[in-house]
Amino acid sequence: IYSMVMGSAGSGTFNGAYEPGGNAPMELEASMFTDPATKNSADLAIYAASAWNSGWGYVWGTYGQTLTSELLQYKLTQYPDGVGKYAVFIRANWLGRRTADCIGLIKGYGWLDAASGSINYGTNGMPDVGADQMYANAQKAGMAGTMDTMPELVGIALWKQGHIGVYVGNGYAVEAMGTKYGVVRTEVAGRGWQGWCRIPYIEYREAG
Repeated sequence: IYSMVMGSAGSGTFNGAYEPGGNAPMELEASMFTDPATKNSADLAIYAASAWNSGWGYVWGTYGQTLTSELLQYKLTQYPDGVGKYAVFIRANWLGRRTADCIGLIKGYGWLDAASGSINYGTNGMPDVGADQMYANAQKAGMAGTMDTMPELVGIALWKQGHIGVYVGNGYAVEAMGTKYGVVRTEVAGRGWQGWCRIPYIEYREAG
């Protein structure tokens, strides 16, 4: 049984352990969510865990779309360094699969139309911001804290400079880790997270 040591999550060195995604087919549809009519923390966690179970890949600047040759070419043009140096790996591993970068995993849920299963850029009040700006927005709204104050609340975001993930419960997070990893599951403790936040654009429902 995994024992949570939440207070130590910001200290120590990450040992590199992660659980790669599976290959369960995943269709983005309303039936997978607890409340498809709203954007809420429980369903963000379900969405992230499903992305992990389905073995989503990682391509910088993507947010859950299926990676076509055309989309990859667009991202190569948009990010010649960040995507270009991994182009051979991406073509060999992620073409034809859904892909996201770290914040794209969260934005994709925000932009998802659960009824149609389509991810529509910039919709549902979710802004197109990076990981650091998302955390800063939460801080401004009084919805963020350091790891020693992290609540046991599924669907909060975990942040460290330049990177963000989603807490899915029982001491685990799902994160789009990097191009050569894709969407993976990691233990929160020892991962070097600097803070947690409630995403300001979705609902959080806590008991009591």
